[in-house]
Amino acid sequence: MPELPEVETVVRGLSAVLPGREIVAVEVLHKPSVEGSPKKPNCLRGQRVLSVTRRGKFIRVSLASGLGMAVHLRMTGWLGVVPVKEPNALNDAYVRVRFKLDGGAEQLIFRDIRTFGRVWCGPVDGLDKLKSLAKLGPEPLEISDDEFATRLRSHGSRLKALLLNQEFIVGIGNIYADEALFGAALHPLSVSSKISVAKARELHRSIQSVLRSAIEAGGSSIENFRNVKGESGWFQRELLAYGREGEACSRCKGVIQRIVMGQRGTWFCPRCQKKK
Repeated sequence: MPELPEVETVVRGLSAVLPGREIVAVEVLHKPSVEGSPKKPNCLRGQRVLSVTRRGKFIRVSLASGLGMAVHLRMTGWLGVVPVKEPNALNDAYVRVRFKLDGGAEQLIFRDIRTFGRVWCGPVDGLDKLKSLAKLGPEPLEISDDEFATRLRSHGSRLKALLLNQEFIVGIGNIYADEALFGAALHPLSVSSKISVAKARELHRSIQSVLRSAIEAGGSSIENFRNVKGESGWFQRELLAYGREGEACSRCKGVIQRIVMGQRGTWFCPRCQKKK
């Protein structure tokens, strides 16, 4: 599933081409991809795009007249602008929603192989109140070290499980949780309330460092992720823990181990990431 760096990469790509464009028609090809009534996207016809932003793993498109869209890519979703004449652009079986743009030469399409992704359309105020958006925690690149440490130590959860909790902090998924914990030399099964203030601050700095590096690299393309141009990210080449079972730890030369937490693979070095 795309995490914060991948979604931020998509948002930056769309921000370069969408603002100022008008949506002249909306075509829903797979009704379940649109949350609620499939007729809702029709309210966006004739609306001009003002901005494209991110909240956690959600893409938010603000339009004129207080309308907008929220898009969650989930596992295999893709959002991008393509030429109408591009091969398969009109007949691609995985295109779920198509937004035709002014000029007639391009369209914004939501493509999703597994159909888990969702598009919400309507008044921006209403989108902000969506249950999945309203309960989101703070942004990891905006929260301070002190606030992060206080929040972390107030919980009694396993560290990795807490980092994956979008109500605690947004945008972090399996890949970047493993990488951040490795960077801070913290065991994924450590209890958050037992982490010192200094170590909690170190974890926050590790989270920010990993996320910023991943954004700079255009995200990680381990399976399906592609940016708005259809290009792969390359941060997967820099991963130090995730997916490296049996390899030597780059820090202490121990051996990276894989365990399963909550049905998710988890990679760490048992030698230098001691459990607390």
